[in-house]
Amino acid sequence: MELKWLEDFLVLSTAGNFRIAAQQRSVSQPAFSRRIQALEAWIGAPLIDRASQPSQLTEAGKLFLPVARKIVDLAKVGKENVQMQVLDDKEKMRFSTLGTLSQIFMPGWLKSLQPYIDANQYIVKTEYGTILSYFSALEENSVDFFISYLDPRTGLQGDAAIFTSLKLGEESLVPVASPNEDGTPRWWLPDKPQGPIPCLHTLFDNSPWPIKNHMEGKYSDLTFKSVYESSIGTTLKAMAVEGFGLAWMPLTLVIDDLASGRLVRAAEPTDDILVDIEIFRCLKYNEPRVDKFWKVLQEQGMRPSTTRKIRAD
Repeated sequence: MELKWLEDFLVLSTAGNFRIAAQQRSVSQPAFSRRIQALEAWIGAPLIDRASQPSQLTEAGKLFLPVARKIVDLAKVGKENVQMQVLDDKEKMRFSTLGTLSQIFMPGWLKSLQPYIDANQYIVKTEYGTILSYFSALEENSVDFFISYLDPRTGLQGDAAIFTSLKLGEESLVPVASPNEDGTPRWWLPDKPQGPIPCLHTLFDNSPWPIKNHMEGKYSDLTFKSVYESSIGTTLKAMAVEGFGLAWMPLTLVIDDLASGRLVRAAEPTDDILVDIEIFRCLKYNEPRVDKFWKVLQEQGMRPSTTRKIRAD
């Protein structure tokens, strides 16, 4: 039994005429008649009373009519559900990134790619706490891409050459603090302030923010104390404005606050951390949609980076 036979039968039951039904089904009348006959042979009983004008359903036809409708409807719904799921999987892109990049970088970047990509659904995850967790999610295929800041001077260290990356852009991380009443910063790092300096960053080794190495190298004679932890830049900025501590913030995020005086630099521009914005993918997976997206990035002039060796276990 073929689904088209059932569809023919449903059209004929409404039209009541073989010629009209054949036209509606876009087949010749002889071919249409043969398909109705094939359905009757499969059922084992005549479904159409051909002696009447217009054609009428036999008792067997009347019994079979709701069954045919149900089968056709179920087939259509099943087909639509499968196609929708396949389409969703085909057009879905899964990213992980820092909360800050999800706010200040991802929207504009994805918009710029719209003319070149087919994806119409994006999932952006920001819940991974450490750099290793982000790369573990990438290696486990929980996400397709990981977008992060990367200090080009230090890179990423490890022993598993399973990731590759492209450079998407650059950013400056600027040391900022709220001003005193006279407009001077609460902390001015070149003066080597005494005592612990409250810092609005996580300072553990696997933090996705490339700040700890800079602080330990540039200011090894100063003491920093983490008083607030968040990967969301707008939250860190708000805490800095309220005077809770010092923060290295993306210049893109604080440029207006620096202009208005709500925040001031805590060091000279030479102390900014110049970082790359990079997108990583795992070489273990070669899904067509991921390969296509990666090719678009390469065609847009994104510069490849050397394969990163990262321990993600």
